[in-house]
Amino acid sequence: MNKRLYWLLTTLLLMAVTVNAQVEYVTDRPRVDDINDPQVTIRRVELTDLYTIIYMTYQNDKRAPRKQMQLPPGFKLPPGFKLPQEQDGSTINFEPGARLYADQGARSFKFIKAENIPTEKRRGVTSGERVDFAAYFERLAPGITTFDLFECSDRHRENSTCFNFWGVHVINPRKKPPVNKPKPATPAPAKPPVQARPAPVTPLPADTVVAVPILALKGTVLDQKTRKPVTANISYRLISGAESTGGVADSVRSQPGSGQFSINAEALSVYAVTVSAKGYFGQTDTVTVLKSDKVHDVSLVPIEAGAKITLKNIYFNASKYDLKTESFPELDRLLKVMRENPGMSIRLEGHTDILGDFDANVELSRNRVNEVKRYLIQKGIAADRIETVGYGPSRPINTNKSLKERPENRRVEMVVIKA
Repeated sequence: MNKRLYWLLTTLLLMAVTVNAQVEYVTDRPRVDDINDPQVTIRRVELTDLYTIIYMTYQNDKRAPRKQMQLPPGFKLPPGFKLPQEQDGSTINFEPGARLYADQGARSFKFIKAENIPTEKRRGVTSGERVDFAAYFERLAPGITTFDLFECSDRHRENSTCFNFWGVHVINPRKKPPVNKPKPATPAPAKPPVQARPAPVTPLPADTVVAVPILALKGTVLDQKTRKPVTANISYRLISGAESTGGVADSVRSQPGSGQFSINAEALSVYAVTVSAKGYFGQTDTVTVLKSDKVHDVSLVPIEAGAKITLKNIYFNASKYDLKTESFPELDRLLKVMRENPGMSIRLEGHTDILGDFDANVELSRNRVNEVKRYLIQKGIAADRIETVGYGPSRPINTNKSLKERPENRRVEMVVIKA
């Protein structure tokens, strides 16, 4: 069969099962923070009214030579007959115990079924063969836009592949709350003769806007080392909510002597909050305000020799070291600090989780911090002010055992060598 026709038929087969399901959101080639095996890719994620459908491709890039079957001495094949070659040993299947995890592992969604890949026995895959398949899970709850796919708990099985992904970003907005329509008015009973006629009610204009409840986003800014209050500038911007416009950020100051601040905030909204103060490393967080006042305390790290901070918003392509553009705001904040403190020198330390080969992880962590250093040098920081080291998985900050813990170990830290 013609290869192009084969792939067309395979794709149609995988898509046919969704004919009766209403597709609500589609994410083609979703961004993935990390993967278990570079031979596996996610082509598409569909969210229907019933399922989370993940379309994947396994490309067997192993080029191990295949062995030709041996005939007994003196045995001859009929003319034109050829013996088949043995498989190269690679096998795949999709474990029925697979799960999708969200909210740092707090929520999980069960595996339902798979198409074009077995779930019990493993199937062989020849060198260079491509397998397109689909995995069905329970529908992600609305509002979950990042999840982990954990399929295989034993990645060391010989000749096997684990379809594990961390940080899969998809389109899945929250559902808007239903609009409460006013109930039809109950006909008034017959008016007693002795009662006065009720005063007429003036209807609101058609373009009247109902005010969004205003809450407080408040907290205290402290020195992380001394726990004393810090007078800081708090810049905030509404990034999701009823009144979100993507406009310029506003700012307030924390009170001298107490370090306290308060911001008027909307209910059911998300804010980007950046706290900065002279002599301290700035900090940016995403803060969600629900239906009551939100308390968000901040501890700032002083700029002094020995200080260490984690650069929270540094992103790389999966299993690679090229910086994503989402990393630039965080790096530009570090750049500003180094320009304001020309005598400061730093060490960038790269870390990974335990998944993958140890030596490869060490090399990956080293390449990633060198890429951060390259960015700072291109912006004018002298190379001799920046040291780099890659520790790989050797310095975890937790046990590395759960889906919630492992992402915390994939990080870039900065240590002040000289302030």
